[in-house]
Amino acid sequence: MDAVRSEELKKSGWLAAFLGRGLWPATLFLGAYFLLSIVVRLILPNALTLDEAEQALFSQYWLAGYGPQPPFYNWVQNAFVSVMGISLFSLTLPKFLMLLLCYVFFGMAARELDARPGFAALVMLSLLSLPQLSYMPQQDLTHTVAVLMATSLFLYGLLRTLTRPDWQGYVVLGLAIGIGTISKYNFVLLPASAIIAVFCDRQWRARLFDPRVLLTALVSLAIVLPHVLWLLGNLDLATSGTISKMVESNAPHGVVRVARALGSLALACLAFGALTVIIFAVAFKKDFRRSLKAGDRWTRLLGLMMAIGLLGVVLVILFTGTTKITERWLDPYLLPLPLYLLLKLERAGVDTMSHLKRFVPVFVVIMGVTLLPLAGKTFTGGLTGAYTRINYPFASVAETLKAEGRPAVIVAAGMHLAGNMRLQFADVPVINSEQPVAGFPAPGAMKGPVLAIWADDKGGAGPPPPIDLSSIDRLALTASPVKSLSLPYYYGDGKTRLNLGYRWLR
Repeated sequence: MDAVRSEELKKSGWLAAFLGRGLWPATLFLGAYFLLSIVVRLILPNALTLDEAEQALFSQYWLAGYGPQPPFYNWVQNAFVSVMGISLFSLTLPKFLMLLLCYVFFGMAARELDARPGFAALVMLSLLSLPQLSYMPQQDLTHTVAVLMATSLFLYGLLRTLTRPDWQGYVVLGLAIGIGTISKYNFVLLPASAIIAVFCDRQWRARLFDPRVLLTALVSLAIVLPHVLWLLGNLDLATSGTISKMVESNAPHGVVRVARALGSLALACLAFGALTVIIFAVAFKKDFRRSLKAGDRWTRLLGLMMAIGLLGVVLVILFTGTTKITERWLDPYLLPLPLYLLLKLERAGVDTMSHLKRFVPVFVVIMGVTLLPLAGKTFTGGLTGAYTRINYPFASVAETLKAEGRPAVIVAAGMHLAGNMRLQFADVPVINSEQPVAGFPAPGAMKGPVLAIWADDKGGAGPPPPIDLSSIDRLALTASPVKSLSLPYYYGDGKTRLNLGYRWLR
């Protein structure tokens, strides 16, 4: 049978035949795609998106918590910067490595349920049909990529533990729960939904009471404990940003608020998985409709987990005043969707592997399309008037400032500006005046000259916006007159400019 399928794959085209060999060929294929993604990012101007700037700024110090987002991605990013130094490459590499691991762990999870090599490859590649796994990471994601990787690792650990329980599977679950919890707080609903779904199966219920569950608890606790201790004293800082994003200003109350929030949840579900459903429905036609009624204990498990996760989101809506839900907040709960649909097709008697040739062009098109928007929008900003933060001329700003002197410390107003100054002045400590970190820079590194810089939308026409310099006041430096800097955007129309105000303190 395997020989027949191998012959069929050869006839279907060399790429389909290569991918049909299993998980590792698919990994190489996806690795080439993400390598190309890194190259595309590196050919764009040396300016940072908002998430990249945050990572650049936070890479200066190791903390148990950095603010509204848990610290796992920051820790990984800091490790790369510690080894490689701060650069656009060291800021880009961790994201796409984690994304590749997400695909690999997802394929390993599929392999626990179906040992056919081609099935694991098809399941891995089907993740490309989820915009959260293909399009959005090309734009500007960090912590979300970490939670996607943790979710795939959790699915692998869960399915491994249910199919062949051993201590390694329980350790993997502990790693996934620990990493996921300190990647995004909403991850905690995933293990909770898995516990309920497993409990509903009489034969699997014993896995929950296996003594090796203690390994899962110990490993996950060891990973999350430093952040939990920090969280106990910084709960407001950790939750305020997330809650503000989920609650609209001037939002309605009562039933109207709940109805709006549930509508937002429904739209988020469509945005997350509609493309996957459409692609499968078109590819399998009547078989897809027939498969909706098929299933087994594995599809019931995954379906229950997704349903319970969404029910948890509904409870959050009811009890927290939430008015809007975006698709990225559904990542831990709906990520199993492609595997769930393919398993239902298999249980309906459909040989999904025989369709690999038909899917390969779709996957290739998705890969190509997702690489284009950020670069296209950046390079055509002058024509369309729609600029990205990558169009900001920060490299030119740095050249102008360096001609005036070398700062010992930079104080910048705002996360985005501070992060870009960190990239351009790699060996200079940078302080975000809106969120200074106690004890940074170290007292021995605090000396003049200091460069204070802020966004000046008025182009120097009025008094500069206030910038908090209390973090360096003790140096008793003398401030020079305020200067302004106005430079055109990269690939712009020559008229749209970045306006900054700055002053030296010596």
